[in-house]
Amino acid sequence: MRIKGKNNGFTLIEVLLYISIMAILFMMVSVNLQKQRQNQEFAIQKRNISQFIRKIQQYAQHNRKEYVLDFKISEKNAYFLDEKNGQKDVIDKMEISQNLSYMTNNSNKNADFRRRTTNEGNFEKGFSIYLLDKKGEKIYYRISTNTINAAKYPIISIYKAKKPINLSDDYLKANLWEEEI
Repeated sequence: MRIKGKNNGFTLIEVLLYISIMAILFMMVSVNLQKQRQNQEFAIQKRNISQFIRKIQQYAQHNRKEYVLDFKISEKNAYFLDEKNGQKDVIDKMEISQNLSYMTNNSNKNADFRRRTTNEGNFEKGFSIYLLDKKGEKIYYRISTNTINAAKYPIISIYKAKKPINLSDDYLKANLWEEEI
């Protein structure tokens, strides 16, 4: 309570109210910045991974030769290899972001995997790479290659989850995904 003529500053309640409002605003800004950073990281990784896959495919098609994609989730790296007589030559290497988690459609979701190309540029077997949040709790994107026999090179499709998918959900259901253009 203020007495007329005396100005003793702010009351404790006013100070606590001001601090509470500032904390709430700070948290809202912080959460939005984290979401923006994560969305930017997803955009970069989608582009980098699909371009890396396309590069391997184009080399194989142009050189009429088989190459290897060695995706090392454990190392957060992907390698473009030329294997000759049991020796591996690294043609290119791509670091994948430390700020996201990854999994595949293989039986061991977090295992590294390798795919060999055909000399027409297709892969011997299709695959999907899922992009998850850093904690690895929710799936946001899927990058898939389709190796149908009629195509000379793989069809690379990027799908966005309609809403983030929990790992415990059946994330293979088509109705959970929308294809990006």
